[in-house]
Amino acid sequence: MDFNWTIGLENLTVTIVIFLLILLVIRSLQSPSNIPPGPTGYPVLGCIPLMRKGNVLEIFQNLRTQYGDVFSIKLGSNFTVVINGVDALNEAFVKNADRFSDRPDNFAVPSILRGKGIGASSGEHWKLTRTFSLLTLRGFGFGRKILESKVKEEVTAFLDVIEKQKGQPYDVKELILISVSNIICSIAFGNRYEYTDAKFKRLTALLNENFRLNTVAGAIRQLPWLRFLPGDVFSIKKFHRNGAQVKEFANGQIADHRETFDENNPRDFIDVFLQQQSKAGRDHPIFEDANLAAIIKDLFSAGTETTSAMIRWAILYLIHNRPVQDKLRHEVATVVGTSRLPSLDDKASMPYYEAFIMEVLRMGNIAPLSVGHGARTDIHFRGMMIPRGSIIIPNLNSVMTDPDLFEDPQKFNPDRFLGKDGRVIDRKKMAIAFSLGRRMCLGQSLAKIELFLFITALIQRFEFLPENPDRLPPLEGVVGLSRTPKPYKFRAVTLN
Repeated sequence: MDFNWTIGLENLTVTIVIFLLILLVIRSLQSPSNIPPGPTGYPVLGCIPLMRKGNVLEIFQNLRTQYGDVFSIKLGSNFTVVINGVDALNEAFVKNADRFSDRPDNFAVPSILRGKGIGASSGEHWKLTRTFSLLTLRGFGFGRKILESKVKEEVTAFLDVIEKQKGQPYDVKELILISVSNIICSIAFGNRYEYTDAKFKRLTALLNENFRLNTVAGAIRQLPWLRFLPGDVFSIKKFHRNGAQVKEFANGQIADHRETFDENNPRDFIDVFLQQQSKAGRDHPIFEDANLAAIIKDLFSAGTETTSAMIRWAILYLIHNRPVQDKLRHEVATVVGTSRLPSLDDKASMPYYEAFIMEVLRMGNIAPLSVGHGARTDIHFRGMMIPRGSIIIPNLNSVMTDPDLFEDPQKFNPDRFLGKDGRVIDRKKMAIAFSLGRRMCLGQSLAKIELFLFITALIQRFEFLPENPDRLPPLEGVVGLSRTPKPYKFRAVTLN
């Protein structure tokens, strides 16, 4: 009798799938002793159904109230520990940085980037790559005044586009993303692009789409077996294709630089990397081309979406708070005047701006859950054991909305950061806005420069009005890779 191989393979496949599901159920029901407390989830899914019931930040706040500053939650196959409150966060990510600074394994990260660059790497590779990147960026003005001319050039182009809208309702999201991306281009590649350049528009479109898809791709992190389903239900393949195209763009820049490279006259970030590569060799794990492409991707990730979101939050809060808008404009007029653009030298004389931006960072809360860390070994913390392989989430939202730190935390009030003498106070409270510890945001110095020069130039030239005078745009945020405002339009009316 002939054996039907097709039926045999189908039966074998079904048997393997059932076996794997049984293993998943058994694994999901097993819990090590002395782990952080938390809710009991469902087999395989864990607490994913709970997370779909509402705002994740509110859910975490309720779980903190129930279980304390360190609680656990099973998200699919991921055992996740959430750390809350300024004391626990500092104890974990600052005092015990050696144990809390790794990244988790992540199937959602494209394979071309996994373990490379800064954002997705861990251990010695991450330390060396980050150190090189920071030193090189500082050499090209990252966080220093010599970067000011690059940002001002972009501010001028940005203002011209706003001016051309002639006070008509306008959604500034895409323009801001293009502008801040151009600043990264000038640092990494040595040149900026015209806003109409086809390659540049394609790059920013890919980046923008992947910021959005990153939230959808989160399902793959929680249930990694979903990536084997036919089709592309969760857009993970598209996410990876976009990542490959960004890498292709970066490789094109690397190839162009290699043709014109002068070892004695580095022009930008890529040239400095090639300079070090010529000494260490192209097969060196830190100075291979693949690592450079991943670093370039990280520069765009760290320096575009979050800065874009912060500027949009700032405009939104100015629309909602007319007295704040008037007071900030008065300070700019007093310190800067109207005959020139604001300069970084002006910042020290503008305490209300600093208080305003600190409150925007607090209320905008752009990275409420930061980026997940990973436990490479078992970690003993506060009398509990965090098992190896756990994902660790720093809940920065627990600080931004803490009534013990900020009176009436749901109210937008820049004056909370000003003393009776008008000077800025409580800066340390907001240091956490860019995360904390060794994984603190790589682009925070650049972001602070961009925020100051963009926002003060905008407030100097325009009055911000809502699209509809009878209905203000919503203040609710959308939580994804970062927390962004819902889409809105506003009117920028040129001041006399």
